[in-house]
Amino acid sequence: MTPKRSAPPTETPDPFRHVGIAYRDEEDLVAALAPLLDAARVRGDVVWVSDDRVRSLVEDYLGPDDDVVVDDPARPYSWSGQTTASRRADGLRALADDGRAALIVGDRTSVGSPDTWSVVDASTTLACAGLPATLVCLTDATLGDDDAERYLAWNHAEVFTGPTATPNTRLRTPEDVLASVPAPPAPALGPADLETTFAGVAALREVRRTAKAQAREAGLDEERVDGCVMAVGELASNSIEHGPGSGTVSWWTRPGRVVAQIDDTGHMTTTTPGLRRPGVRSVRGRGVWLARQLSDVLHLWTGVDGTHVRVEVGN
Repeated sequence: MTPKRSAPPTETPDPFRHVGIAYRDEEDLVAALAPLLDAARVRGDVVWVSDDRVRSLVEDYLGPDDDVVVDDPARPYSWSGQTTASRRADGLRALADDGRAALIVGDRTSVGSPDTWSVVDASTTLACAGLPATLVCLTDATLGDDDAERYLAWNHAEVFTGPTATPNTRLRTPEDVLASVPAPPAPALGPADLETTFAGVAALREVRRTAKAQAREAGLDEERVDGCVMAVGELASNSIEHGPGSGTVSWWTRPGRVVAQIDDTGHMTTTTPGLRRPGVRSVRGRGVWLARQLSDVLHLWTGVDGTHVRVEVGN
């Protein structure tokens, strides 16, 4: 008897969908959005909007319903595209736990440059992989070819022109996009209130002790103090284990908020660590992902002088 062959495992499609819409006027925009909004209404999805003009259009079409149309929790969350993506993924994960999905709509050309949105969109594709959501990025089709290319073609698997979607043959991987448009440095804060150095695993105890002292000086509650200690400790540990083994921690402490920046002379080939939730059995990427969960803002960038991580924690 010939043994039965088992069927090859089928790959489960990713429920996260990232699409672009090119529009020339409001009528064109509504025509493209309508089938997506109709489908979201039938499924009972939450609709998140990222700017007021889009909110008005969506509410006019669906009708004002606070249970359906709400602000995107990352509109944008901060100056850091990485943090915007991470916070958006947190919100989607919470919805998924309640058995719900989201349609997220935002206009890429209302504010921000193509480079800014390239970082946000590529980071979001990484952070939201596997989550039940459709992210719809709107772009003014009257822009020049170069801008339209970067707003739409790099990050969107499908592009709508009117109500019809076509596969995007110019799609790039998020890693490729982020290599082409490196994460920008964090905004300058002026002289630090405190600067310390660390070298080797033995220095981590002092890094954590300083983190606790700075967080308490800022008046953070104990849960946030613990989060600050763990986040900064994980980031310093990352520099020691995967970087040059030493670095500097700079502190800016204000009532209700503490900012720490970890700098080392190492060079990373990517700024994506900790964006994608690590798998159950994964042994890499957990430290930065955990630090992102414990902080309000975590932004990582690299340059000729080394690698830098800015982390902010507040009450």
